[in-house]
Amino acid sequence: MESMMTPTSPTESSERSVYRSTESGKALGTVLILTGLVLLGWIIASLWIPLQPSEVTEAPQLEVVTTSNSPAGASSRVGSNPDKRSALDTLSSELLSIRKKIDEYFLKTQWDKAMDASTAHRVGRARDDLEALLASLGPQHVALLIGLLEEEPDFVNRRFLLRALGRIGTDEALAGLVEHYHWCAQEQKESEVKYTIDALAFVDTERSFEILREYALSDDTIIHRYRFVGALTEGSRSAEAIDIYSQLLTDDSHFRVRQRAAYGMKVSGSLSEVSSIENALQAEGNPYVRQSILGAIGGIRDVRSIPLVNRILQQDQVLSTRISAVRTLLRIEGTAAIEALQAALNDASQPQRVRDEAQRALGKLGISG
Repeated sequence: MESMMTPTSPTESSERSVYRSTESGKALGTVLILTGLVLLGWIIASLWIPLQPSEVTEAPQLEVVTTSNSPAGASSRVGSNPDKRSALDTLSSELLSIRKKIDEYFLKTQWDKAMDASTAHRVGRARDDLEALLASLGPQHVALLIGLLEEEPDFVNRRFLLRALGRIGTDEALAGLVEHYHWCAQEQKESEVKYTIDALAFVDTERSFEILREYALSDDTIIHRYRFVGALTEGSRSAEAIDIYSQLLTDDSHFRVRQRAAYGMKVSGSLSEVSSIENALQAEGNPYVRQSILGAIGGIRDVRSIPLVNRILQQDQVLSTRISAVRTLLRIEGTAAIEALQAALNDASQPQRVRDEAQRALGKLGISG
């Protein structure tokens, strides 16, 4: 047997050794590649797989957010009066439960431009639910609403609270709205001033009417006078503010004040105010206000105003004011108004838009061109 075995040469032994080393190197390389791929896959998975609810940091307690951790630009009234004790410090268990529910809705109603349609729908539904909850509250909840209003940093959420206080409308609610107005005015939050005054107007009680009257004439609130005058025109007591409208028809603080006063005359004026309205029209230089005063004359519908209106129709330099004069004549009606409209229609010197407007007015009066 030994004689039959062929001895291995040194060359063959070396080749086998090299082959084994090569195969071993390939196997090691394969193992390293596979290990690297597994590691890379784990890293990618850890970046893309969302955390399970148990891994997310616990949701914060439902507390009113302060300015220190509010969104950029947000602010509340916290700290504006350090000596004042918040109504939220002494809530009963029932009020605490309501506050928690309101805070939950506040979190759900946060809007973001990046939201998709389904998320936006949920936000809209949450806002409806919030409105329904706030609408169910009564006078016993005013202190809670005022406390939330003082500490809520989000201006959209504050609008919900303002409307809720306006719906309740007690003297306590009015006091909270007035205080909030002064804060908004001091902070120059013009949009929120509007919503606060709207809430005051919505109350529509004798006390809210007194507040609106006082603030419409006060020098301290002159920057927002036009808003208070506008609020007066919207209430059921608008006619009781005729003296204010008459006085402010010539107010020089801002043209919008005169515009709102003219609108007040339109909805609540009577024949006894026509003279003062006509005087204001002749003294007014702002075309927007002139058009509003013409609207007031049209609202009262006194035929004695036709000569003045017709003169404006023929002579005013502003096209839109002439068109307003045509519409005023349409409102007044009568033979003299029809004659003035026919004259404008047949006047070749009139702008075509004025003539077209006169033709439409005559058509509405049943007169063919």
